[in-house]
Amino acid sequence: MRGAGRAEVHMNRQVSTGITLRLRRLARRYLPDAMRLRIALQRRALRDHRSGVAFAETSLADPWPYEHSAYRGPMIDYPGQRRLARAKRRNQRLLAAALDGAVLGPGETFALWRRAGPPTIEAGYAEAAAIRAGRLVTELGGATCLLSTVVYNAALLAGLEIAERWCHSVDTYGDKRYFELGRDAAIVYGYRDLRFRNPFAYAVRLGVSADADGVQASVSAARPREFTVELRVSEPAREPFSTTWVTDPNLAPGEEIVVEPGYDGLRCRTTRIVTWGDGKRLEDDLGESHHLMMPCIVARSPEHRT
Repeated sequence: MRGAGRAEVHMNRQVSTGITLRLRRLARRYLPDAMRLRIALQRRALRDHRSGVAFAETSLADPWPYEHSAYRGPMIDYPGQRRLARAKRRNQRLLAAALDGAVLGPGETFALWRRAGPPTIEAGYAEAAAIRAGRLVTELGGATCLLSTVVYNAALLAGLEIAERWCHSVDTYGDKRYFELGRDAAIVYGYRDLRFRNPFAYAVRLGVSADADGVQASVSAARPREFTVELRVSEPAREPFSTTWVTDPNLAPGEEIVVEPGYDGLRCRTTRIVTWGDGKRLEDDLGESHHLMMPCIVARSPEHRT
């Protein structure tokens, strides 16, 4: 009977999960974006309330004397995005100013969007580049994943405990990507956050700034760091992109054009090793980064011959 009871519970969980997934797909298809966002924010607020997370709410203007980590990322203007360069830098500066100076007491959690608030016109944010489903689009407050990635790496190198991190769904930039593979952090307001917790018995301060050439983040404390941090990323497993051909009657005979570029799928795993002065060693599995394969779509005329 016990086995039958466990099987019934397992089956009920599967049914519940299936219903939830179907409801989410229906919501994505039929609900307006504003309503979907409102629901996502309410669900997250409820989870936070139930879990009793202690969020970092205080600030400190100046860094503490001991730097525990520092990381910088370059401001790259990719082809097709150069017209949005000014908006990109504006959004980076605004978000950096909102995050700079955050103090995490012992056991407190830093939540990027809780700290920054929504990226609205009223807050000064502009339309900038973003990648959605492998496609280049523009959205209010876009082009801020560089900053979240830099902050994430500063937190990793400072030994902070990662509570939430998302990788980019597609590796659109390939070898010219602005981040180290396995160490990016994608953010989307209401849906994807960056969160990390202070596991130490002392407070730490996060410093963030942005200029025309890049973004930098650091973690400092009132006492020196007593450990070293090593990050290891596995050799990525690659799934080469496929090519899909479609017919376009508007093309001239024999003509073909690339409608959507293809992107290889990638999988890699990141591990952090923290070693204290007394020889104590902690190996932390940070999980797998999975960038989806996106097929190349090529349109050609009906008369095209292979």
